[in-house]
Amino acid sequence: MKKTEDVFGVSNKPVLSYIERPDVDTRFREAMASDKQIIVYGASKQGKTSLVGKHIPYDEHIVIRLSPNSTRIDIYSSILMKLGIQIKESETKNTGLETAVGFSAKVKAKIPIFGGGEAGAKSEVKGNSENEITYKEITANLALPNDIAELCKSVKNKKYVILENFHYLDEERQKELAVDLRNFQELSIRFVVLGVWREKNRLAQFNGDLLDRSVEIPVEPWHEPEFRRVAQRGADELNIKIASNIVDRAITASFSSIGVFQELMKQVCLIAGITQEQPAGSNVVVVDLGCLEKAITIKADEYASRHQRALEAIASGNVESSAKDGRVPLFLPYYFVKALLSLGFDGISAGMPRATLHDKIREAHHRGADVRPSDMGNLLGGLATLQARKGISPPIIDYDHSIRKIQVVDSTFYFFLRNANLEKIGEEIPNPLH
Repeated sequence: MKKTEDVFGVSNKPVLSYIERPDVDTRFREAMASDKQIIVYGASKQGKTSLVGKHIPYDEHIVIRLSPNSTRIDIYSSILMKLGIQIKESETKNTGLETAVGFSAKVKAKIPIFGGGEAGAKSEVKGNSENEITYKEITANLALPNDIAELCKSVKNKKYVILENFHYLDEERQKELAVDLRNFQELSIRFVVLGVWREKNRLAQFNGDLLDRSVEIPVEPWHEPEFRRVAQRGADELNIKIASNIVDRAITASFSSIGVFQELMKQVCLIAGITQEQPAGSNVVVVDLGCLEKAITIKADEYASRHQRALEAIASGNVESSAKDGRVPLFLPYYFVKALLSLGFDGISAGMPRATLHDKIREAHHRGADVRPSDMGNLLGGLATLQARKGISPPIIDYDHSIRKIQVVDSTFYFFLRNANLEKIGEEIPNPLH
């Protein structure tokens, strides 16, 4: 019996109301049929994981979930271990952000040999003779794509490597991987990269050679007919009908976020007492618009709690006691959040120009004349890192360098901006000057 949570809502696994979109799913299948790397991007909760999982089942491939501290060596070691290749001994030495290339990244890899009989191979018995595994030991450099590719091919790997949360990596590590992804493409090792951003050709900006060796697939925008198809598909799975005025209102309230829409549909069903698939022929129809209004209130409270904490964390920035010249620090993250709240939904919905933000901050700043373009560059360039360090997952805001705009990349944030008391929240943000 299908549960409502299996049909509607946001989940790590594809929900049963998933629909294919020709301009997205077809493009993804075409990318799979090519020899190129695949990059899937867009705001959070807009269907990236569902899209990939639909066509490349996660449990059949290599999934690496990145964190802000992940290095290339970490990533490549994890790939090898998931292929059954053992890292026998390591001479890696940490030299800051990355393990140094050269002898320090060299390891001895133990490759499982099925069938045995290869010169130099050694056998290990696991429990009994029937579990005997034969290994070949070779030296490899974990910093070199060539070595990683050879190890992958030695175990006849045909799996995709799925890199989730690519946006967690700092810019330097993203650049390094952009270079390696190009090399891996030539070596026939396929990657699928998922990232929370809205900027076109983001990785190609780090490595121009990747432009013709990758396919970018944005999961946005979602169009109104697609929302209706999701609602109809879910209703069919539950053997119910949902009144069109409820669907219309939910679409409007979702602000183009399929994640918010999915959550509203789930809550509407639960509030209406539909917790699972209904018997065939029961003719259950959800018609009470009050169910949706209650659902909106529930989600507004949930999102407000999360986003208020996130904004407070961003506003606190990095701990600063005093500026280098002895004056009070600029505290730009605080003024950034205050400007964001004052401009509200209308000010950010289409992306906020950098110049507009700069002007807004200077108007309110205690040292407005001292806020230089370079200070704004440091603030905006460090937004992703700041949010990662503060544990804000997924990130809320991103800066698109190509169009010089601040973009919302958490699709629930629009819902929050429309439903929360932004003036009150702004007043509650701790002022670092006090």
